[in-house]
Amino acid sequence: MTQAYFLNAFGLFLAATVRFSGFFLYTPVFSGNQISARVKAGLSALCALLVLPALLQTHTFPALSAGGYAILVIKELSFGFAIGFVAILAESALRMGGNMIGMQIGFSFVQVADPISGQSLGIVADSFRLLGMLIFLCINGHLIILKAFFDSFLKIPPAGADLNILAIKEIMESTKVLFVSGLQVAMPIIAVTLISDVALGIIARTVPKINIFQLGFAIKILAGLLMIVLFIHILGDASRDLLEILLNKIFEISRLISP
Repeated sequence: MTQAYFLNAFGLFLAATVRFSGFFLYTPVFSGNQISARVKAGLSALCALLVLPALLQTHTFPALSAGGYAILVIKELSFGFAIGFVAILAESALRMGGNMIGMQIGFSFVQVADPISGQSLGIVADSFRLLGMLIFLCINGHLIILKAFFDSFLKIPPAGADLNILAIKEIMESTKVLFVSGLQVAMPIIAVTLISDVALGIIARTVPKINIFQLGFAIKILAGLLMIVLFIHILGDASRDLLEILLNKIFEISRLISP
C-alpha cells in the first residue's frame, strides 16, 4: 500500500464520515436522544467504511490545503444535514397534525415529556408520532432512506457536495410537505369539530338554559376521539405517501447538487 493510496483512502473515508454524521443528526429513528453521540459517530464511521471500497474504485480525493479541508467538512456536513432534514419532515408532519387535532378537541393542555426529542408534546401529537414511527419501521422506511443516501455517493463524490441556489430552493419547497400533509391528517377531525361547534351554537340559541360550555367540552372530546379511532388507518397510507414524496425530494436534491 503506497502513501498516495493511503492518503486517497483516508480523504474519501473522512469526507464520507462527515457526510454520514450530518445525515444521522436529523434523519428519523437515528436522530433521537436515545441514541448517544458516540453511537452516531460509530454508525457514521461504519457506513463510511462500507462505501469506501466502491469509492476507491471510482473516485480520487483531491489535494486540499488546511482551509480546503475546513470547507470540505462544512460542505459535506451541510449536504448530510439537508438530506436528513428532508427525511424527518414525515415525522414532523404527523406531529403537526396531532397538535392541530389536540387543539381542536381540547387536549392541547395535556403535555407529555418526549424522551426522544427532549421536548414537551401534546398527547395526541406524541401518539401520532409514535404510531407513525412504528409504521415507518414496519415498512423499512429507515432502510429505504439510508439506501437512498448511500446512492448519493454515486452521483455526488466525496468532496463534491456543493449546495447551490437550486438545491436550497428545493429544500425550502420540501417544507410544504410538512404543512400540507399535517393539515390532511388533521382535516377529518377538524371538520367534525367544526360541525359540532355549529350544532352546539344552534342548541345554545334554542335552549339557553343548557350549560353549553360544559356540554360542548365533553362532546368535542368524545367526537374527536371517535374520529381518531375511525380514521387511524389513514396514518399508514399517509406514512407511505410521505415516504415516497420525500424520497423523490431526496433524489431531486442530489441531482441538483451533483456536478
